[in-house]
Amino acid sequence: MLIVKPSFVQHPGDKGRKLPIYACHVQPGESKRIATGGQDCKVRIWSTAPILDDSSSDCDKLLATLSNHTGAVLSVRWSQTGTLLATGADDSTVVVWCADASRPADQRRDNLIQGGAGNVESWRAIKVLFGHDSDVADLAWSPSNEYLASCGLDSLVFIWDGKTFDKLKKLEAHQGFVKGITWDPVGKYLATQSDDKTVKIWRTSDWVVEREITEPFTQASSTTFFRRLSWSPDGSCIAMANGENGNVPVSPIVNRDTWISDVSLVGHQAPIEVAAFNPVTFEIEIPDEDGEEGATKRVVSSVCAIAGQDRSVSIWWTARPFSAASALDVFQHTVLDLSWSSDGYTLYACSYDGTVSAFTFSSVEFGIPISTEQTELALSKYGFQKVKQAVAESTTQLFLEEQYRNQQNNIGGLSGVSMGGYSSAQTSVDTPNITEQVNVIKMGKQRESRTKDGKRRITPVLIRSASSPQKHATISIGAKALAPQSHGLNNGKGIPMVDISTAAGKRKAPDSDETGQSANGTVYVLPAYTSVSPPSRLLAMPTAKPKTLTIVKTGPTPLNLECVNADATKQGGATITGSRAGISQFITTLNAPAILIAGGDDYWVAACLDATLNVFSAAGRRMLPPFVLPSPASFLSVNGAYLMAILTTSTVFLWDISKETNLLSNEPVTPLLANASNNTPNSLTLSNAFVRADGKPMISTSNGDVFLYHYGMKCWMNVRGFDSDQRVSSAVVTGEMVNPAGFKIPAVGVLGKIPALIDHAELGMACSTVLELASDYKQWLILYARKLSDDGEIAKAKELCDELLGELSASGENSNILGMQKRSLLKDILPILATNRDLQRIVASYHAFLSS
Repeated sequence: MLIVKPSFVQHPGDKGRKLPIYACHVQPGESKRIATGGQDCKVRIWSTAPILDDSSSDCDKLLATLSNHTGAVLSVRWSQTGTLLATGADDSTVVVWCADASRPADQRRDNLIQGGAGNVESWRAIKVLFGHDSDVADLAWSPSNEYLASCGLDSLVFIWDGKTFDKLKKLEAHQGFVKGITWDPVGKYLATQSDDKTVKIWRTSDWVVEREITEPFTQASSTTFFRRLSWSPDGSCIAMANGENGNVPVSPIVNRDTWISDVSLVGHQAPIEVAAFNPVTFEIEIPDEDGEEGATKRVVSSVCAIAGQDRSVSIWWTARPFSAASALDVFQHTVLDLSWSSDGYTLYACSYDGTVSAFTFSSVEFGIPISTEQTELALSKYGFQKVKQAVAESTTQLFLEEQYRNQQNNIGGLSGVSMGGYSSAQTSVDTPNITEQVNVIKMGKQRESRTKDGKRRITPVLIRSASSPQKHATISIGAKALAPQSHGLNNGKGIPMVDISTAAGKRKAPDSDETGQSANGTVYVLPAYTSVSPPSRLLAMPTAKPKTLTIVKTGPTPLNLECVNADATKQGGATITGSRAGISQFITTLNAPAILIAGGDDYWVAACLDATLNVFSAAGRRMLPPFVLPSPASFLSVNGAYLMAILTTSTVFLWDISKETNLLSNEPVTPLLANASNNTPNSLTLSNAFVRADGKPMISTSNGDVFLYHYGMKCWMNVRGFDSDQRVSSAVVTGEMVNPAGFKIPAVGVLGKIPALIDHAELGMACSTVLELASDYKQWLILYARKLSDDGEIAKAKELCDELLGELSASGENSNILGMQKRSLLKDILPILATNRDLQRIVASYHAFLSS
């Protein structure tokens, strides 16, 4: 055994003082890097070459300094492939890092991460995981990187998706600080060790405690920094920390079959902080007790290292009753973490004294490593099954896989990612320079609470793109969802509704609301809808003000319509004067007081108290006789040639004025309000309505639902959350697409375990088709293809390809959807589907047809 203690590996503090190093971990694979976490709130990545070989002193030693944490870094763990690094700290967060190979080499020495001056490599934070209320003490990746587990001083254990890093499960059985965590190499169990003096074995199938182990921990010390335990590579046993047997510190070895500790590693003089099994199993010689004197036999044995507060490190064979090696007084303080290299011949240890040591062994000392196949055979008796990788059956499959990788590198998936100072290419939705009055949520207050130790915890508010509307804003939307040119209502308070208690002639009409008069001077009453049978007049009727001014944007100069209604105590109508730039253009009289005025480029309309609609040209010429309606209008919307009126009887009329035709007649809107809760019958109201440029009416309710009327199907369709490009803007900020279903969709990579996402993507494609939003449809199609590929949905993938292929005849080449050629879309998704080789036969057949 050779011990190396490099002086340059440290986390310096004030005046050159070495700060404690709480964690270390060697990168799997070639073990070229080791990561350390210290009290300086930084993660440092070092090259292992100059640590092990003095002749490599001319190469770079410190490769990167990562400074996303605001508290001491207590745990650092590489993923099984060595491509990702997870770090946990006492700022209650877990950060996931990856190498940023996209940055030019000449910029890597000035990493954008704070405190990274002199960095050789560039690393970026791709995820910050929130969930813990206190220090994150330990981390562990599952054998196949399917999960990332974290534990902390809040007594909680969190399970995160290893690809999307969504929070999958919170385990709450422990009653004390959880200070150690390890995975069964088969993947069936997760073990955690806590200050409540128990070790819990969790089943990963349902996350229920399989067994609680209390011996020999009942008398164990509670003064340890950590209780880091480790599972043997053959899956047969667990080495645990901080056991005590007759006042003697021990490391208990718990057998997998019985979950009982029959053997303990004895020899340390103070509590044990950490146990770490060597990832390699060796074949060694031991005395053959059944043979002749001096005879030996070869057996397979695991190697385990333990260390603790007595500043020593010991190495043990599972096949021998005594330690293989011990290193005393290597450190001046407690040893806090251990990590083996992938080849099994080097052990790294870090200490509270701020130093790191490397213990190197030879094949003579450790024996012959057994093959990976032998290890997998040993694990198979516990149910281990190696994940099989389908073999590419054709050059077409390899070509499509390469094409997809190039697409990911060029465009970065669905959208750009911006996080931690890094940015990548952003894909924007193709939208015209048109704005629409839409409703955006008003953020609620964040919930604030305090933990038992007095720390303040703020729960962030999740923003969704189609929540309850509170105020108006102007944003860009898809190409076909064009804005109305004028609304009869523009005060941000929704469509007024009459309460049942006031319907019988007791309705109050205040002069103004909390924000003053509405844009057109009309006063509205704003009670809510009730779930009982509606009265004959459900929506409130605007009052006839003595004098109002309405501005209609027609041409380069707005048209000002000044309406003077007769005194309510006297019989009379209304006089409307039109003017432009202060010059009077016309004067029109009506037989009844006007309650609503709206207009567009070519005409304007006045709704009267006697349930009539009067249509005039921009010059003030009457275009049609008065429309006699079943009840007065409560709301008007004009967009081009289309005029929509919502009556006080909760019905919708819609006309094409240029063609003098009716498109919608007496269509009730009360079914849209049928989802009101029985506990809050007055909570659901109409919040906004308008007619689109294609003549289709859209209505939104106060619970965030958005309804579009489909003329072909003759019904309202709920398109909530798919009627704008809010998804894209959120992706630029967070690297995710956040949508009304609550999904956080990563912009690139595997989508992970979101069971309802495939249904949501199908709904997105359907709604985008109805709304005629081509760019949105294509994005949902790509997302849908990604999910089909992840889940291996063969039947749905084939059905989708058949639909996009169209007829096999020549006419199929011209088959379009929303102006896009279906076969062109099919070409776009084939490389995505090809990422799952289980679909390669389907993909290859369609690719061959398109190529021919």
